[in-house]
Amino acid sequence: MNPLLAVENLCVSFAGQHAVDAVSFELNAGECLALVGESGSGKSVTARSLLGLSGGRVSAEKLVVCQEDALTLTEPAWQKIRGSSVVMILQDALMALDPLRPVGREIEDVLKEHGTLNRAARSTKVLEALASVDLPDPERRMKQRSTQLSGGMRQRVLIAQALIGDPQIVIADEATTALDSRLAALVLKQLAALKDEGRAVLMISHDLAQVAQLADRIAVMRSGKIVESGTTEQILNHPQHEYTRTLLRAIPSGVPRFAPLSTKAITSEPRQLPPTDPDATPALVVENLSKSFSRHPAVIEAGFVLPRGSTLGLVGESGSGKTTTARMILGLERPDAGSVTLLGERFAPHGEAARRNLRENIGAIYQNPLGSFDPRYSVGQILTDALSAGRSKRGSGYKDQVARLLEQVELDPDLSGRNPRELSGGQRQRLAIARALAPEPQVLVLDEPVSALDVSIQATVLDLLDRLQQETETSYLFISHDLSVIEHMSDLVAVMYQGRIVEQGSTAEVFGDPQHEYTRSLLTAMPRLR
Repeated sequence: MNPLLAVENLCVSFAGQHAVDAVSFELNAGECLALVGESGSGKSVTARSLLGLSGGRVSAEKLVVCQEDALTLTEPAWQKIRGSSVVMILQDALMALDPLRPVGREIEDVLKEHGTLNRAARSTKVLEALASVDLPDPERRMKQRSTQLSGGMRQRVLIAQALIGDPQIVIADEATTALDSRLAALVLKQLAALKDEGRAVLMISHDLAQVAQLADRIAVMRSGKIVESGTTEQILNHPQHEYTRTLLRAIPSGVPRFAPLSTKAITSEPRQLPPTDPDATPALVVENLSKSFSRHPAVIEAGFVLPRGSTLGLVGESGSGKTTTARMILGLERPDAGSVTLLGERFAPHGEAARRNLRENIGAIYQNPLGSFDPRYSVGQILTDALSAGRSKRGSGYKDQVARLLEQVELDPDLSGRNPRELSGGQRQRLAIARALAPEPQVLVLDEPVSALDVSIQATVLDLLDRLQQETETSYLFISHDLSVIEHMSDLVAVMYQGRIVEQGSTAEVFGDPQHEYTRSLLTAMPRLR
């Protein structure tokens, strides 16, 4: 049997620098190969080369795609097989789909490009494609725009768009990374069905726990090279390369609270949740918070208590109400009903003037730190602004404090003159943590703070947050759709579903003996390596 993909000594360079260096692999029908590694390792450039879209200078001893010699294909020839014989499912569905057009029209474009069906027949086929990926109410959804769909729905639209041309090869580039465990499991199930149908699946991911659910073989990439490859069982259970072992150690699933994930972690004595003191004032008390938008309930009577020095993990799928709850707690959204008490004093629904004296006691860290920084400010100016409560951007009197903050989050003080755009993703997230710590808050709200990071960088950030909590006894409200992160980081867990908190308790209780059906469905779908 001839492989559908045959790659031998593939090199892709940009301005004379190799992004992919002597990469070789094969992929057969009915098989899944996973390319794993961190951002910048060359995974996506390799994948895009298989569609003639690398954008760089490509050379190889052999590059066969669906029995075509891809090294000799012209752009018109690529257009004939791209979208029909070989397709790619991207990570960011919101960016991949046109927000101004109904999603059904976007899927129909594939049929218009590669077929001769009339309008009615194309519409029927689009409806069938959406139904095949378990999109609820496909007839209504095909008329909606991408911005009207949840993250999981958008991802399934991309899968329907990829499959409608009946491709032989499906490339899934981080297609499940941004999804909660239940939706990710659905997407993985759909990719597994493609493999069972005889299609070849190339899975691009940095998440080895998800890769384990689907891949037959794994190739580990670092700095443009494949450093190790083998069967999934060999790579996950008997890794030979130190980089592979580092990636496996960084996965938080099953790692006890405060146990280090990264090789650089500063180890410390394990800490238990302090005994409950009925007279102690909690860090945060949330009571019966409710919020609706256009008469649609987003949060319904949400409530929980965050003890001082502890972490409460708030978990749920996209659209469950987690971020709206966080915004009400931070005073960025006024609740329709309910209250927030911070360190024993009412914080919401008071106006900003009434809570100004409490504002420095609560901070926030977001998923996309770059979007939360003023692009005109340097690292030092961002921290000076936070240290001075907005009174100064350039005060020389804050130079030593800026340096101490950077050192606290393990960044070089020499970075203070840089613009955040010059920093890596992990460095930007550390800067966001430093900014949040500047006023010395007693409560931090962390909204998906590591979901955009590679697993090894995620590990160093999680270890850093653990260390800082032990040193400062700051209380964390940790929001995430990633159950493995929540399990590792949290003393307490609250589960949100359709705007309500349906279950809460200690991490051991919720993960060990879930009571609500939704919690059980999340945990069943949670990928584990340990």
